[in-house]
Amino acid sequence: VVLVLLLMLGSVRAGLLVAAVIPLSMLGAVVGMVSLDIPGNLMSLGAIDFGLLVDGSVVMVERVFHELRARGGPAPSPVQAMQRVARPMSISVLVITLVYVPILALQGVDGKMFRPMALTVVFALLTSLLLALVLVPAVAGRLRPEHVPARDPLLVRLLDRMYRPVLHAATAQPLLVALLGVGLLAGGVLAFMRSGSAFVPQLQEGDLVIQTTRAPDVSLTTAIEEAMELERAVRGAAPEVVAVTSRIGSPEIATDIMGLEQADVFVDLLPRARWRPGLTRDQLIAEIDRAIAQRAPGADPGYTQPIQMRFNELLGGSVTDVTVSVYGEDAPTVRTTAEALEELLAEVPGASDVRIMAPPDVSLVEIRPRLLEATRLGMSVADVLELTQALRIGVDVGETWDGPVRVPIRLHLAHEADAFTLEDLPVVLPSGDVVPLSTVAEVVHLQTPALVNRHQAQRRTVVGFNVRGAELGDVVEQAQQRVDAQLERPPGVHLRWGGQYAQLEEARARLAVVVPVVLLGILLLLVLVFRRVRPAAIIFLQVPFAMVGGAMALWGRGLPLSISAAIGFIALSGIAVLNGVVLLSTLLRYRQQGMPARQAAREAARERMRPVMMTSLVAALGFLPMVLATGVGAEVQRPLATVVVGGLSTSTFLTLVILPSLYPWLAGRSDARHDRAAR
Repeated sequence: VVLVLLLMLGSVRAGLLVAAVIPLSMLGAVVGMVSLDIPGNLMSLGAIDFGLLVDGSVVMVERVFHELRARGGPAPSPVQAMQRVARPMSISVLVITLVYVPILALQGVDGKMFRPMALTVVFALLTSLLLALVLVPAVAGRLRPEHVPARDPLLVRLLDRMYRPVLHAATAQPLLVALLGVGLLAGGVLAFMRSGSAFVPQLQEGDLVIQTTRAPDVSLTTAIEEAMELERAVRGAAPEVVAVTSRIGSPEIATDIMGLEQADVFVDLLPRARWRPGLTRDQLIAEIDRAIAQRAPGADPGYTQPIQMRFNELLGGSVTDVTVSVYGEDAPTVRTTAEALEELLAEVPGASDVRIMAPPDVSLVEIRPRLLEATRLGMSVADVLELTQALRIGVDVGETWDGPVRVPIRLHLAHEADAFTLEDLPVVLPSGDVVPLSTVAEVVHLQTPALVNRHQAQRRTVVGFNVRGAELGDVVEQAQQRVDAQLERPPGVHLRWGGQYAQLEEARARLAVVVPVVLLGILLLLVLVFRRVRPAAIIFLQVPFAMVGGAMALWGRGLPLSISAAIGFIALSGIAVLNGVVLLSTLLRYRQQGMPARQAAREAARERMRPVMMTSLVAALGFLPMVLATGVGAEVQRPLATVVVGGLSTSTFLTLVILPSLYPWLAGRSDARHDRAAR
């Protein structure tokens, strides 16, 4: 970044002065973070754009250079230099600050994730503006003509030599340029439509968690034996598995309540670089799943990651990526609908680990006394039930203490009751005769839910699934279409989609309201600044053209349109508006001097070429490490950085080529009258 500044400014003093703004702005951001208790991490610091931080200082130094060359004497006073560029710089920073308002409006998990980032960027921007208005002109005011290169640096001259014929050709053929712009917009819309959607990109944590659910009446011994067998199956499934550890149930003081029927199996894997060539995470999971099916059938495993599991629980109360809650009043109807839904979702491409998020049903035995027969034989209902209890589990006759532990004293009948079926249990009548239990009671075997889940006073059964090999939004959209077309919903039963998808829809709905309001506010601010609608509208063209490049970059890299990418589009629109404000301010200054519209557009574009290119290059280089990053956590920042770097290409093209060529046409009759008056 510093090298680009030095090469394009052509002055070591000026380059170091502008570069010094970056750490000082970061220091201001840290002060703001400390005051609001914002921790410094990947999310809060990852979106700071060096190009935004130095843009105001570049404009200020450019202005001082211009004055030094024009005067041939001492540099203008700091107050003079500041007054000439303070207005467009302040407007640009205010616009960018407004651009981040939609991020501050996010709520829930997405707000927790991205609000610190927006606040940090705003703190850094305000600090950079203060430095550009106070420190930079004060230090630059000490420059002398000999400190300023007599001509532009070699890199700038080469860029100008390539840019000049392109600019003249574009301004001479505005209709052709307009058609090119429409084509770019169409390509951007197509890229948007082809990109998938997700709430946040899925982190590749490097480890796996396998979740299993057994029968609720499983014993601790059986649970441990089954877990050990599953561990052996996983360890032998693939050479990438390093260690396997199971967690069954929960401790006495538990923050994660689990019964013995639930287990989390943590699988430590080798670093990704040491995996077999070409092996993907999905293929590794498939190998583990086949091994479990062979050696531990009935485990019904679900696959996730440690952080992802907790993240999903925070979002929707379930460990899966997506949940579908089935509500109703009749428990059997709700369960039947949930089972049909489970079968449908299992057929959706990309939906994996589809299961009902409840333990299996348990066996229940109801003993219903035959009142007439029992009374005829001289037994009451209580006699029948007490005898059955004594035969099956014994009778509590007292208690004793083993230190601090209370131990019940239970009396069992002499014979082994387990040798009999319930129907054949011997019952001794008051007369001394013995009859089977089936004579005085009806024995009914039932299957009943082990867990009754209610939400908002309604019975609820949750069906959950994870998403693998596809984008979350696309999978849920296909699932909803299939459910709407094929699932029969009895009266009184309704569905609610949750998990990451619900958070995605909530964030979309909020941004759909806040973003247009903020953009309208920015447009009104530009109208107030330029006192005309058309210049403000011309600047506003920067926003969709900037998004075109971001959308194409996302689609080209196969990344989904996530909240992280949306943050990148918001930041990108701020950069685009900033460049447009300063360019149009320069253009209008030439117009006020009586220069024709086309000539004014060419001169303003050439004058602003260096700072625009410098801002874009510095911003792109600042985000390039995140674009190329492959470590843990890079998945969250990669879409944001990809959008900014890709969008800067079309935004810069618009600022330097399309806007100057279309300005004489878009400016309207007022500029035509201005030209006639000037002539």
